[in-house]
Amino acid sequence: MISYQSPGVYIEEVAAGPQPVTAAPTSVVAIVGATRRGPVQEPTRITGWSEFQTVFGSRPVAGGYTAQAVYGFFENGGPAAYVVRADDSVRATWEVLRADDTTVEFGVEATSPGSWANELGVAVTLDTTAGSGVLYASGVVLATDGTLTAGEQQKTLTVQSVVGVAAGDPVQIVTVAGAPRPATVDSVDTPGSRLTLSVPAGEELALPAKATWVVAAVPSTALTLRLAAGAGFQRGDVLSAVTPSMARVSAVVDGMTAGAPGLTLTLASQVNQVVPGGEFAVRVVRLTADLPQPTSPDPKVVPLSALSWKDTPVPETGDLETGHQAVAAGGLTGAWEKARTRLEFPAAVPAGPVEIDVRLAARQFRETVTLDHPSRASLAERYSFVPNGTVLKLSGAGGATLSLTRDSAAADGWATAASDPEDKVWTEVEVLKPADATKGIVVRCVRPPEPGSDFIELAPGKRHAIARAEHQGGNVHVIAVEGTSPVTVGDTGRYPLFAFRTTTLSPLRFALKVTERGTEVESYTQLAVHPDHPRFYQKDGFVNGVSPRITVGPPTGGALTPQVLPRFVRPKVAGSDRPITTAGLKKGFDQLERVAEPAMVICPDVLTFTDTLLQADVVGAMTRHCEEFRRFAIIDAPAYRDEALAEWRSSVVNSVQAATYAPHLKMVNLEADSVERIVTVPPSGFVAGVFARTDRERGVHKAPANERVSGIVGSVEDYTQRRQDLLNPAGVNLIRAFPGRGTRVWGARTSSDDVLWRYVNVRRLFNLIETSVERSTNWVVFEPNTQDTWLRIRVSVENFLDQLFRSGALAGTSPEQAYRVRVGLGETMTETDVDLGLVITEVAVAPAKPAEFVIFRFSHKRLTE
Repeated sequence: MISYQSPGVYIEEVAAGPQPVTAAPTSVVAIVGATRRGPVQEPTRITGWSEFQTVFGSRPVAGGYTAQAVYGFFENGGPAAYVVRADDSVRATWEVLRADDTTVEFGVEATSPGSWANELGVAVTLDTTAGSGVLYASGVVLATDGTLTAGEQQKTLTVQSVVGVAAGDPVQIVTVAGAPRPATVDSVDTPGSRLTLSVPAGEELALPAKATWVVAAVPSTALTLRLAAGAGFQRGDVLSAVTPSMARVSAVVDGMTAGAPGLTLTLASQVNQVVPGGEFAVRVVRLTADLPQPTSPDPKVVPLSALSWKDTPVPETGDLETGHQAVAAGGLTGAWEKARTRLEFPAAVPAGPVEIDVRLAARQFRETVTLDHPSRASLAERYSFVPNGTVLKLSGAGGATLSLTRDSAAADGWATAASDPEDKVWTEVEVLKPADATKGIVVRCVRPPEPGSDFIELAPGKRHAIARAEHQGGNVHVIAVEGTSPVTVGDTGRYPLFAFRTTTLSPLRFALKVTERGTEVESYTQLAVHPDHPRFYQKDGFVNGVSPRITVGPPTGGALTPQVLPRFVRPKVAGSDRPITTAGLKKGFDQLERVAEPAMVICPDVLTFTDTLLQADVVGAMTRHCEEFRRFAIIDAPAYRDEALAEWRSSVVNSVQAATYAPHLKMVNLEADSVERIVTVPPSGFVAGVFARTDRERGVHKAPANERVSGIVGSVEDYTQRRQDLLNPAGVNLIRAFPGRGTRVWGARTSSDDVLWRYVNVRRLFNLIETSVERSTNWVVFEPNTQDTWLRIRVSVENFLDQLFRSGALAGTSPEQAYRVRVGLGETMTETDVDLGLVITEVAVAPAKPAEFVIFRFSHKRLTE
């Protein structure tokens, strides 16, 4: 009791009356059986057929009936179902490996067992999209070509930008022709955009006006790295620095400090080699192809001839001779073998896309053709792009050759030649190197040269800026280099294309992609390998808990370092479907003990067993569960003839908490691509839906009979009244077709010989009352065992029963006839009972029973009667 000490207003809440009894749900079904996919031995609540397809798969298990039962339940008005997958199928798994093909980084497994996962593909690729950064790199502004003399140890240069560089920084002077020259920044003149550099004594270095840069040079011992600009890095990221020459440097980011401008990264270890901010290097381009199916005897080897190119123009053999690396489906990385006619990978290469990086080079024009006695004019028209003064060499059978010099001023386009091309059939045409490359050189190049930024190496160490590049169709280009004096061309026939590019810095993460039947269905990007990283791949919400198809396991390859990032995936165990077992089904019934909502239980897959003893074993477990937990079992009868069916019911099913239904029903096949349009299924799912619909529309007291069955096209048996005369007394409820009324449930008896519990609706009404009272009177526990509590109990239960009486669920013309509730000392208890802590309440109800036999008695009536 509250003790009041000071004046004031106090609020107290007191009970306003008896606790109401809430009706327990009666329309939710539990289904135990085999499914194509989904959680195993885990009661999963679903509220519609589409949700079942998402969780458990849209295709039924071969020989099973669970999917069809779920479809029938919702088709007939069922509100919700708990599905327990009880098969013991095998789960598909994959291994994510390092590039060495031996160490597993982590495992991937399908979210649920079954062969459905064999249609999945899992791939990992490096992901650099999370952020980026650049080191200092700026072009030098020179009006004319300059020189760093041999004795010069300090040089002041005007640059395009001084953002990101400071006094004391190590840098390099980079030119298109010579090796980089190391230097140190003495001072920075920000307004004048000038750097004063301290340069060690060395050989003279030419400083071309359009090809000189000053770039940062991160020392090999550095533990910090200052970016001129950068964003997207996190502690725990693997920092990847890729130079234009494709050298790679990696380190783990241990911390970050924002600057103005720029970003300073603290590294967990030294970078171990000098990292330049940029350099002149051969351009690297990416080509794409498809590998339809590996054809080499060695599954790790891919001949270039096996690739189906997706690029236009299609790469030629000469374009691939300077290949750098290739990435196949699944993230598998390979490289060229020595002869450069095939790719070699560390593991078997799956069919799918292949990306190939090659160093770009222009090649002297040459083509294989058939020119049948061509005229000089036709040759001039065909090869009009050949610059003046350039020689066109024709070759034919027997070693015959003819050289024509291009002269657009001549009438036929060529200077005078010793012989005429019309004399022979020519099979090869070659455009010879010109005397002066400033006037143009005809080349083949798989990607267009870029004037203004590209330099072409026409002889070893001799690189020239490209002044113009004219595309002639396909991979043919006419290139002219800058120069005021003639530029000679070397004899190599292959001319690499150089360009200044900055070093690319990015947080190196990985992406995990999932395909289904070859189509990408899931993609998870920017995943990190460091456990402290905010996007550590195994954290919930990135893959696990999000993907409906896969889960990823913990790291298994030891410490994750920059050198051992996930690189590719290989299958480990294929998923497979295993047949349902009696042990699996009985375990499924045990799992239902964890959920309170289901009021009905079905198991159509019991009929996958042909042995009656196995059927009886499962049915017995199901009915025992229903009797213990006050649920109602809807039993599927096998497709037997009448006498055998009656005998099966009496020998296999005997429970007041069960009802048996026949025959099997016909429905449209749920597999749209199956050649079998109509299939036969047990009726329990459809009947459970009828139960639920009747509960909603009429109430649980209405017998779920004389109700239509939806979602079917017929039944396998056409029962007559004579045949039902045998089966109805035996407790087999039939589903019959009636002209003009459709197919209806035509029976409402339990599978028991106890006359008191003959009807399904009577048993289910008592289940409703008992369960509702049990769940709504927990408040009584530990209340004082006194008259006040007894009165509240009686009023609560009477109020609930009165609602049922008014809805027509109970028989009688008055509440006194319909129900009785007794509780109290001297009525239901003795003082000893009270001393033992017992509160005994007696409830009696008169259930409304169905009119199973409707009899009209007719007789003659006399006029005087």
